[in-house]
Amino acid sequence: MMKRLKAAAAKAAAGAAAAKDKVRSAKAQLKQARKLLKTEKKAAKQARKKLDAAAAMTPVRAVKPAAVAKPLAAAKQAAAPKPARARKRAPAPKSARRASRRAPKPAAAKSPETMHTAAQVAKTVIERLHRPPVLPPLPVAAADPAPPADTAPPEA
Repeated sequence: MMKRLKAAAAKAAAGAAAAKDKVRSAKAQLKQARKLLKTEKKAAKQARKKLDAAAAMTPVRAVKPAAVAKPLAAAKQAAAPKPARARKRAPAPKSARRASRRAPKPAAAKSPETMHTAAQVAKTVIERLHRPPVLPPLPVAAADPAPPADTAPPEA
């Protein structure tokens, strides 16, 4: 009877030690996952900043004056899209400058619905690590459009 009790006590102690080891390893994995999440967020923020800086640095193309007078319809077709593009690009540098000068807003209190448990955070980080990274599309500089086929080449 005593041997059985001693064996059961030793077995229970070994089980408790194994459980403690499992908890320690789970905590270590969680700590690593949080560290990876923080690194991933920082990298994403840097990539966004680089993208914004690159978008701000792209020059806005000015409309070139025509050497030869174009027909009215062709001039309207060629000139119409260019001002729209110029208007889209122009405000971007201003907003980026203003945003960098402003003081950061205080963080709003998070509702319990948006807060995640440590296990959820670790799970999402591990899922992200197994996925290939999603990169934003690179800005493509538009080449000069080809002249329409119905216009005749200028004679020399």
